[in-house]
Amino acid sequence: MSLLVGLDVGTSCVKAGLFDAGGRRLSSASAAVDLYIPRPGWAEQDPGAWWQAACQVLREVTVAAGGAQVAALGLAGQCPGHVLVDGQGQALGRAIIWRDQRAQAEAQWLKEHVSPERARQCLAGDTVGEATAPLARLVWLKKHRPGDWEAAASVLQPKDYVAFLLTGRAATDRLSAYGLAGPQGEDYPTQFFEELGLDPGKLPGMLLPSQVLGTVTPQAGLETGLAAGTPVVTGTIDAYCDALAGGIAGAGTAVDVAGTSEIISLHIDRPVEAQGVFPTSLGDGIHFLCGPTQAGGETLRWMAHNFYPGNRDAVDFPWMEMEARSAPPGCDGMVFLPYLNGERAPLWDARARGCFYGLTFGHQRGHFTRAVYEGVAYAVRHVLELSEAAGGARAEQVVVCGGGARSRFWNQVKADVLQREVYPAEIVETGCLGAAMLAGVGVALYPDLRTASAGMLKLQEAVSPDPAAFEAYETGYRVYRHLYPALNPLSSPGADHFFDKGR
Repeated sequence: MSLLVGLDVGTSCVKAGLFDAGGRRLSSASAAVDLYIPRPGWAEQDPGAWWQAACQVLREVTVAAGGAQVAALGLAGQCPGHVLVDGQGQALGRAIIWRDQRAQAEAQWLKEHVSPERARQCLAGDTVGEATAPLARLVWLKKHRPGDWEAAASVLQPKDYVAFLLTGRAATDRLSAYGLAGPQGEDYPTQFFEELGLDPGKLPGMLLPSQVLGTVTPQAGLETGLAAGTPVVTGTIDAYCDALAGGIAGAGTAVDVAGTSEIISLHIDRPVEAQGVFPTSLGDGIHFLCGPTQAGGETLRWMAHNFYPGNRDAVDFPWMEMEARSAPPGCDGMVFLPYLNGERAPLWDARARGCFYGLTFGHQRGHFTRAVYEGVAYAVRHVLELSEAAGGARAEQVVVCGGGARSRFWNQVKADVLQREVYPAEIVETGCLGAAMLAGVGVALYPDLRTASAGMLKLQEAVSPDPAAFEAYETGYRVYRHLYPALNPLSSPGADHFFDKGR
């Protein structure tokens, strides 16, 4: 029996899964990692905590292998994140992670000095003027942490830092290098980076997601329980591994990753240009549009911590769902914008802000809670509709994976808002499963990714939309789509002219 391990370096935890070649999960493990917010809009994590968590979960799943040889390990990870690593392989301070918004001044500077045409000429995309974009982050690091920047030999993504400690080799995959790679995704635009005063030599080499990066070193084997010499496959962004494990290789499929944030992907027949979402290709003819939102399950934790006493450490989701069910679909006119930390796809506006709209004396806590679930579902629909319009394809089924897939209530809300069937993934740790699929292709257990997906994908019974909820959610969604354009001027630069300062 060939065994595969998938390791997912996520935001709230590091997870590992042990699978056979048929996609059956034999064991899984998870270890939490802390998130640091030293200032509003910042988000950092300790790279050493990722490694400690990775060692812990790998030891747990390798014990479950019962001495059987692991054929390969594949990686998935949050992205974009930035770890400065010195020549001895030591991380220099905390890493900046995907949700960090600190580089707004640098993003504005890039927007003013790099035209969209120049960006498209040099990079795979023109999003250089976004605070969460990798290029703005590198400019910020060089400006605000000059000592660490000079001492750094490499700037690595979270999963690539763990891979480096596993194998001793610094590299990334072409998809994780988005925003820094050239238009064809094969190399870095050296001259462009030098013009900006950035040393392109600090960026790691790029491999295919299913390419073997190296093998587990003897030291890493002692710390993780993996046999020295075990192949380590490069892997890619966690959302793309989720999409692969959710069946994105199949026509008529969309995948919603219900994790810390919601990430929506739609299968398309060929690459297309799109506004607000990323055109992506995993190889083997698998093309899709992907839109990562800024918040998903994190909004539920915010709701629990602030509205439900005793939920500071652990979230009592059944309690919240019970209260949410006490309110009708559409929450009697209340609509929630989930932009608590700005919004990524499809708005890409760090200044966007959340709100509850339509409040009356008749609204109670259950309405607020249900509105949060519904607001995230509206965000999913927003991204999916724009993707379908750009790709010229309709998703006949939506696969939900990640931790949110466990919630029958939330799956029903999404089915009702989307008005189409939702299929929860049988294995919710799809980041691990997708990484294991890449590992299987990397060591030739499968000839290609389509075959790996078909051989390892498993879905639960469909959740069908309730026709009785259609009208309430159509009304709520129309309000949702109008709220951001209406409120955005109040949070934009120069908003003072909307107010009469003399009154």
